[in-house]
Amino acid sequence: MNTLPASSDYHSVIERAAMDPNFDVDKLERLVAMQEASQQRSADQQFNEALSKAEAEMSTISTNANNPQTRSRYATFARLDGEIRPIYTSHGFGIQFNTEPTGEPNMIRVVGMLSNGMIQRRFQVDMPIVTQGLRGQDMMTRTHATISAISYGKRALEIMMFNLAIGDDDDGNRAGGSYRPAPAPRSMDELHDPHTGEVVDHVDPFAIEMHEGQTWAEFIEPLQRYMLHCKTITEWDEWMSLNGALLVKLKETKPQLFRLFERNIEAKHEELTK
Repeated sequence: MNTLPASSDYHSVIERAAMDPNFDVDKLERLVAMQEASQQRSADQQFNEALSKAEAEMSTISTNANNPQTRSRYATFARLDGEIRPIYTSHGFGIQFNTEPTGEPNMIRVVGMLSNGMIQRRFQVDMPIVTQGLRGQDMMTRTHATISAISYGKRALEIMMFNLAIGDDDDGNRAGGSYRPAPAPRSMDELHDPHTGEVVDHVDPFAIEMHEGQTWAEFIEPLQRYMLHCKTITEWDEWMSLNGALLVKLKETKPQLFRLFERNIEAKHEELTK
C-alpha cells in the first residue's frame, strides 16, 4: 500500500506518482488537489501583500467637482484614477470594467475586475440611470445618463477596491446636517460636465435649477461658463431661452448682477454673430 511522500514539492511528487503504474489514483488526485490548494494560498498571500503595499502609498483623494443637483462636492473618476493608477500598476495590478443588465430598466450593473495576473477579484455596484433632476425636470438623454451612471460606478468601485478616502467628498450629503462646502474656484477656460464633473469641451443647453437657499451667483456662474463655451449663436440663444424665466427674476431682484452677466456674455454674442 502506497503512502504519500512527505515532500513540499508537490509537482515533482505528482510527476513520479504519475509514472508509477502501481500508485493509487485516489491518492494522486488528492496530491493534485493539495498542490492546487497550496498554489492558491500562495497566490492569495501575494495578492494581499501587494494590495496592502499599494494601499499604503495611496493618500486621501481631494475633491474636484460639484454635483449641482445635491450641491455637494466629490472626486471625479478621472481625478481618482489619475492619482492611483501609477501606484496600483507599479504593484502589478490591472483593472477591467464592464457592465451587466440588472433586470431593471433604469438600472445598470457596473463590474470591476481587479487582477494581478494570478488572482482576479470581482467587484460590482448597481447604478440608477437618472435622466431627470430633483424636481422631475428632464436633464439628460438616456444615453448621457447611462454614461454618467457608468462613470459614477467606476469611481465607486475603485474606492471599494483600494479602500480609498476622499477628502471632503459629500456627494451623498452629510446625514442630518446642513453641511454645504464652498465651491472650488474654476477657470472660465475649463468646462465640466454638470452631472459627472468630468472635464468636457461641450455641454448641451439645459435649464439650470435654483434650489432653496441657493444664491443667484450660484445660478449665474455656471450659466455664464456654459454660454462662453457656445459654438453657435443658436446654442447661445437656446441657453438664454431655457433659462429665461430665472434671468427675468434675476433682472428684477438683482439688476446690478444681471447687468454684469450681460456685459460678460456680450462679447461672446458678438463673436458668434460675425
